[in-house]
Amino acid sequence: MSATTNKLKIESYQKSNFTGKVGDFTAKFNPAKLQHEFAVHYDLLQAFGTSGTEGRYNKSLPEKITFELLFDDTILSPGSTAHKPSVNTEIQSFRDTVFTYNGTIHRPNYLKLIWGEFFFKGQVSSLNFTYNAFSPQGEPLKVKADVVFIAVKDTASRLSAENKSSPDLTHIYQVKEGDTLPMLAHRIYGNPAYYLEIAQVNNLDSFRVLKPGDRIILPPIEK
Repeated sequence: MSATTNKLKIESYQKSNFTGKVGDFTAKFNPAKLQHEFAVHYDLLQAFGTSGTEGRYNKSLPEKITFELLFDDTILSPGSTAHKPSVNTEIQSFRDTVFTYNGTIHRPNYLKLIWGEFFFKGQVSSLNFTYNAFSPQGEPLKVKADVVFIAVKDTASRLSAENKSSPDLTHIYQVKEGDTLPMLAHRIYGNPAYYLEIAQVNNLDSFRVLKPGDRIILPPIEK
């Protein structure tokens, strides 16, 4: 594996399905440690006078990545040369990639984090810089960035992975030959009349035109 692939690389994209690449950033110094957090939220409402509760599942929260990134002109990184970008330049490149508002999509970019075998798709949640050393001219020489990313999964991929089949939960369905919206509405909701809600959620102009292999979203419906 080359030295380049051993460095943490962050790629930025305009779309939530991670197409439309905008740019990338390669860290000079890899994080000393990386925290990968998984969390589940339960409703812990407890009846008065009881000693505990089962805890009703509410949702699985998005995965979270936290690490500290070093920008340092006081030491040389492996393979570096005497001519190197300033800390200010590196910080600006990092901010442009992970944090800066993209006016085209009206939000910060979607991000891929790649480091050896580690791979994560997400978006920035928070970014904090701590300045630890300065040159006599006041230029920063050593800066620590604490950054948090949360996972991003596009709706189609998420629903497919969840594989929901209950009518009170959103799930995704791959169209088969002969399928119609009224038939699917009857199968999932027990009433073919709900085909209008399916058509509206999927922006379908005609409920009669379904192509085998297409994926459609079947929303929860209050009966």
